Amino acid sequence: MTTKPLKLGDRIIWPPVVLAPMAGVTNQPFRTLCREFGPGLVYVNEMIMAAALVYKNPKTEAMIAFGPDESFRSLQLYGSAPAIMATAITQLGRRNAVDHIDLNFGCPAPKVTRRGGGAAVPLKKNLLREIVTTAVKTAAAFGIPVTCKFRMGLNDDLMTFIHTGLICQDAGVSAIALHARTAQQHYAPFARWEAITELKNAVTDIPVLGNGDIWEANDAREMMRVTKCDGVVIGRGCLGKPWLFRDM
Repeated sequence: MTTKPLKLGDRIIWPPVVLAPMAGVTNQPFRTLCREFGPGLVYVNEMIMAAALVYKNPKTEAMIAFGPDESFRSLQLYGSAPAIMATAITQLGRRNAVDHIDLNFGCPAPKVTRRGGGAAVPLKKNLLREIVTTAVKTAAAFGIPVTCKFRMGLNDDLMTFIHTGLICQDAGVSAIALHARTAQQHYAPFARWEAITELKNAVTDIPVLGNGDIWEANDAREMMRVTKCDGVVIGRGCLGKPWLFRDM
């Protein structure tokens, strides 16, 4: 299998490995630590609520800080209102605050999904399409590439990952990433890599990245071999062992 670099805007990422945004974890010190082991990769900031950014919440403002060593500033936004998302991206663009934006459609937290956010957004196809299309168009004015990360669905009866991937592709995102679990599963064993294969077969025009149960470098290689995905997103697997990025 031949692996290609991941391209996000003008940036070439090699190897195609991304640090998943994790609340309370992927802050600036942690990203700096990980970067010492893998300097050429993508390290995404913590998940940021678009509305909190728009209304200038002090805690949120502090969370979007990047260190001087971060030449590719990446953060993840979540929200369920297209206009708010557009305003948040415009604010970031005008401040030249980021180089890459990831949209979260996979947060499984009940306090988020009950409000129609996170993993619940893909249930409403038209809303999903409007959010992603608006985000891509708004970010393009500032030269900021947009990606999307999502789960298989809310539960086994409400699978949404295929149409989510296709909508994101049609909207013009640079890449998508699938956490191969449902929201109901949270982080329960095991990630269902076969869903990544299904998504890769359905979405053919943009890179498809896989996420779930990557605990060591061999897991990443095996995921790419089995699913034919274009790259990997590493979350809990790097907790306590940031040198995992060195092994990729």
